[in-house]
Amino acid sequence: MASMDRGRRLRLAQHAHDVRLRCLRDGLTPAAITDAICQEVPEIFGLEAWRLAHGWSRTEVSARLDALYETDQLAPPRITSAELCRWEHDQRRPNDERIEYLCRLYHTRPDRLGFGIDYSSVDINHLAYAGITNLWPRTNTEALNDLVARVKDAQTEISVFGLTRNFYAKDEILPLFESKATDIPVTFYVMDPQCASRRDRYRIEPIEAAMEDPARYTREVLRPLFGAARRVMPAASPSAGLRIFKYNFPCSFAIEKIDRSCRVMLYGHGKRGTEGPILAFNEGTPYWEYFADQIAWLHRLATNPREPWTSKGLTVQPLTEADLSR
Repeated sequence: MASMDRGRRLRLAQHAHDVRLRCLRDGLTPAAITDAICQEVPEIFGLEAWRLAHGWSRTEVSARLDALYETDQLAPPRITSAELCRWEHDQRRPNDERIEYLCRLYHTRPDRLGFGIDYSSVDINHLAYAGITNLWPRTNTEALNDLVARVKDAQTEISVFGLTRNFYAKDEILPLFESKATDIPVTFYVMDPQCASRRDRYRIEPIEAAMEDPARYTREVLRPLFGAARRVMPAASPSAGLRIFKYNFPCSFAIEKIDRSCRVMLYGHGKRGTEGPILAFNEGTPYWEYFADQIAWLHRLATNPREPWTSKGLTVQPLTEADLSR
């Protein structure tokens, strides 16, 4: 589509319009109309097919997305028709949050909009020697469901290190972290939204990342986590609680340490964070100690910083209310 001239695109859109009218007369749903458009006009990508199946202009799609954001009490993004056009013609990929709202708008899944991931079987036998117990490509929904199950079963500790994905602050899981934090220690190590390393991390993303804006990162991730920590404080046992630390150095992976297992997410160059494989290591496997030691190292930097890290400017500090107003 990127190399097509305007006349060709208009003819394809007209063809799709004709398909829609025929399907409407047959009483088909928007989803079925989309399938018909994709089958009869294969040059049109999925995202555009959904819009054409509804008979909406790009201006109307933008307005409807704004309305969804306002329903969630968020500022409307006011996406331009030109940007929607780039998404529809596969010239640019929307970030995860935009994809989520597009799915809500069209009442469908990311893969049906053209934002799917290859879920074909992967041969991981060659990784067995490393003690890897699982290897997944995950959608956000699958990753969230897996995390919810693991958090519910946690008995001794939960530690999270990395950029802190926005689903940690989602309504589906934040109350679960709160309830666990009354009985066991729950610790988040999050990258300082103002540090240079965070800017460098997002420079290698192929598209705009959902948490790229520090103000938005603070509002949508750090504030909810900080509020949860405040709520937990009066009810937590002495050895428990929800603690949040910020660090100021690069990372190439994220870790979720729950009891005696570590789940590791990789950040690849030129890849989105949610595209990377997720590796699981249990206690007793060769690399369990490596990743568990990473969490222990963060704890030492937070509680007892020492050389050579202090002279290098590496810090792990508690998140404060002042950080949220920067």
